[in-house]
Amino acid sequence: MQQQISQTPTSSPRHDLAFLDGIRGALVLLVVVGHAAGVGVIGALERDLPWLPPLLGAIEIRVPVFVVLSGYSLMIAVSMDPLSRLKGGWRGHVVRRTRRLVPPYLIALVLTLLLIAVVPAVREDEVSSWSLHLPVTWQSVVTHALLVHNLFPDTIFSIVGPWWSLGVEWQLGLLLPLVLVAWRRIDPAWVVAAMFTLSAVSSVTGVLKWSAPFALGLFGLGMYVAHLTHGRDDVLARRRPRLARLGFNRPALLVGLAVALFGGAIALGWLSSTGSITVPTDAARWILSGAGGAVLIAVLTDREVHGSDTALTGRVRRVFSPLLLRRLGLVSYSAYLIHRPILAAVNLGYIALGLPTGAALAVQLLVVVPIVFGLSVVFAWLFERPFMNSHQRSQLTELLPKRPGRNRMQRTAT
Repeated sequence: MQQQISQTPTSSPRHDLAFLDGIRGALVLLVVVGHAAGVGVIGALERDLPWLPPLLGAIEIRVPVFVVLSGYSLMIAVSMDPLSRLKGGWRGHVVRRTRRLVPPYLIALVLTLLLIAVVPAVREDEVSSWSLHLPVTWQSVVTHALLVHNLFPDTIFSIVGPWWSLGVEWQLGLLLPLVLVAWRRIDPAWVVAAMFTLSAVSSVTGVLKWSAPFALGLFGLGMYVAHLTHGRDDVLARRRPRLARLGFNRPALLVGLAVALFGGAIALGWLSSTGSITVPTDAARWILSGAGGAVLIAVLTDREVHGSDTALTGRVRRVFSPLLLRRLGLVSYSAYLIHRPILAAVNLGYIALGLPTGAALAVQLLVVVPIVFGLSVVFAWLFERPFMNSHQRSQLTELLPKRPGRNRMQRTAT
């Protein structure tokens, strides 16, 4: 009997894009170092090291790129499915997203509230930047527990300031199934344009303006990058518009474009921080840095998927290939969750001791930041690992010291 051939479209094989962990590592390093630099009482950095705040303001490109990366990562599996379906449907997507993000976050929230409750100096801080997130109220606790704190101006930066972006990322992930309804019916480029339009409307009208409205458009841009770079060759040929095909055929041009976009965002950040520009530049910086991240991810993905690195893209990939960066990327979520309370508590020690700003900054960067990442590995192992996929768990296992006895047993077994 002749074997029947299935007419159901098959998904494309998934590629192991190791450079993505390197990008995550570079971004979380920028986050932690940027927050670690905020030493001393409010205004001490501007007074004692006036050159540093403009530099920190210039490199605030990390969150927009994280948002693009989030949309891209969630869309990879969908893009490889010929019918653009979510694995397990919307219910399966929500369950996976909740299981992956929420338990570690709630544990970090409880630990932070305990720190505030039992350490008087942390709870009663009135002089450092930590004080901007206090006092803790029932409103802030409840909205944080529900991951909706970013929707309210009174709670968005409460408890732990950087956590505002976790609420944004959580909500964007839940919106993905709704976006896909339109994605399957009309040209995805128009869907992304509509998401940017909604972002602009929010920015102009002031509705949710405090909650980074352009995150919606950049999340859609990340989805579109996955749409253009993942799938069978015949599917990608149909998906890619002519301009995208021309760009992918000229990877050096795309790398140059990414550098120019990042450069524009950094220049705007510097000019804004130094007071050379008095008009708001947040929206422009978000769009420039997010677009730069999208272009960079797109060209590196395309070159790796097709196994045809040029000399330039190979060098760029090697920038994000060091083992240390990839390991930082693996624990980037844990580092994002726990770094700010640790840095704030240590900073109160500098203030109590009267440590000069420069000395405090040196201790923060050379001693405390490595400790933060070490504790992030521990936190990831204890509270994040149970909710990782098998590939992430195996990578995390490699970060921990191996016991000699276990190694001997493994060698004997082999």
